[in-house]
Amino acid sequence: MGFLSTLSHALLRAAVVAACAALAAGSPAAAQSSESLARIVTPVRDQALRGNVTIQGSATSPVFSRYELAYAPEPDLSTWIVIGGAVQPVESGMLGVWNTRALPDGQYALRLQVFGVDGSLNETIVRNLKLTNASAGPGSPTASTVVTDTTTATPGSGVVAEVQTARNLLQTIVATASQLPDAFMRGARLALLGFVALGAYAVLKKIVLLAIRRLMQRPVDYGR
Repeated sequence: MGFLSTLSHALLRAAVVAACAALAAGSPAAAQSSESLARIVTPVRDQALRGNVTIQGSATSPVFSRYELAYAPEPDLSTWIVIGGAVQPVESGMLGVWNTRALPDGQYALRLQVFGVDGSLNETIVRNLKLTNASAGPGSPTASTVVTDTTTATPGSGVVAEVQTARNLLQTIVATASQLPDAFMRGARLALLGFVALGAYAVLKKIVLLAIRRLMQRPVDYGR
């Protein structure tokens, strides 16, 4: 029976190796040496803002999935409101447009989050941004104010900026929703492959045991 025990262990080891190989093939590739980057260049801390604010910066990662922009009123940052995002990385460019006209004046925080396909998350937060929509006069804004829709702006530019922000937000929602079925199906396939490997091992073991028993129980004809 030593041969039978050795064969059983070999079959079990092969099944385990096959399952591990399937898991390794289904998992996303690990990042090499680069790190994800979430950086907001403008606006900056303590800056006065009003109107449609253009957000500049970088959102990159070697395992990039999507990025998301959100704001929250200071000082309590427990409730974040998403204002945009995209499923394409941005390097030193425009991340989105923040329409601040509907918000009450006060201090706010702006957050950028970069998500990776491996579940990684990198974020940056710009604090103490001061909205001055109601207090802004008809004159030109101060040097520290970031404005994209002044009284001399091209008609319809505010609508275009809002459409762009809505489109980026829709892309983020679609990308997030599309990842859920893929992850579920990948897990289901791996689980099914594991069950198939174990079932094949059990069936093959029974066949080998049955063949060995028949060989050992075959009668010997001593008359020949």
